[in-house]
Amino acid sequence: MSNIVNKNYIVKHSKREIIGFSAAAKKLKQDIEIVSNSELNVLIQGETGVGKELVAEAIHQKSNRFLSNMVYLNCAALPENIAESELFGHIKGAFTGAINNRIGKFELANKGTLFLDEIGDLSLRLQAKLLRVLQYGDIQRIGADTVSHVDVRIIAATNVDLIKAIDNHTFREDLYHRLNIYPIIVPTLRERMTDILPIAEYILEKIKHELVLYKLYLTPHCIHLLESYSWPGNIRELENSLYRAALVAKFEQCNKDICIHANNILVNNETDQPLTNVPIEENIKDNKTHLSLREATEIFQYQYIKKTLAQQKGNWSKSASVLQVDCSNLHRLANRLGLKDK
Repeated sequence: MSNIVNKNYIVKHSKREIIGFSAAAKKLKQDIEIVSNSELNVLIQGETGVGKELVAEAIHQKSNRFLSNMVYLNCAALPENIAESELFGHIKGAFTGAINNRIGKFELANKGTLFLDEIGDLSLRLQAKLLRVLQYGDIQRIGADTVSHVDVRIIAATNVDLIKAIDNHTFREDLYHRLNIYPIIVPTLRERMTDILPIAEYILEKIKHELVLYKLYLTPHCIHLLESYSWPGNIRELENSLYRAALVAKFEQCNKDICIHANNILVNNETDQPLTNVPIEENIKDNKTHLSLREATEIFQYQYIKKTLAQQKGNWSKSASVLQVDCSNLHRLANRLGLKDK
């Protein structure tokens, strides 16, 4: 069974899978099938949160190297001197703090796969050393006199435009061509909107087990809103939003049969913007006969507040007086319902 060396530890064969039936998802799966059984280096490109690491895992698991390790290194997470040691290893006394010999990721991945995440952030000096390994398979630990040979397949990933990086002299063109033998572009979530629901259901199943729930599901209104949002943070943003929504819904409903409503979902950690910032009456046109009591109440509140504001010419204080609620509470309710202060 394949091992994946993820971050600084080894985990068992990954059970994660690529979910989706859209044309973009099918093309991605086809690319993975085509390249997996070759020995070609692979460059995975795509926005943050699209699942580049998942694609790398899929390639490794379908390759002839699946019985060997897949080793992970985030090139952006470490200073240059530490990154060099992580890649190539060092011998005792090579530098201050080198109290023992250390094996590098290349040696750890020998006969297997090395996944270099955020390759676009690797320094030019280390890019040159990496190029030599790709050309000859030779590595040298920091401080060592001897050279070792490794047999490693490289899968690299980046959200950086490497062509622009080459033009800006921050990425080597020769290294780019060595890595870009078979490029894979991971589609954004907005390019595969029909996959949002199956991906969300997959995530909810995982959350249900983690939170020890009997049922965890979305209202039709919530599904419609999920499929209407552009998800700039892609699958990672969708997953984070669903986790937060499940926790909020569990707290509110206090049982193990949890229904996630649209107002439970926040799509921005910094501003806590509700997903319901799309006008409610527009989002429920196709679901009028499938509304819960809570959703119907929210729709009535939205429409009644909007009508009152129009009658009071947008004056929130007067509207609050007519509605017999505190003005600050009215603002909070309107914000939760997606009725913005014009």
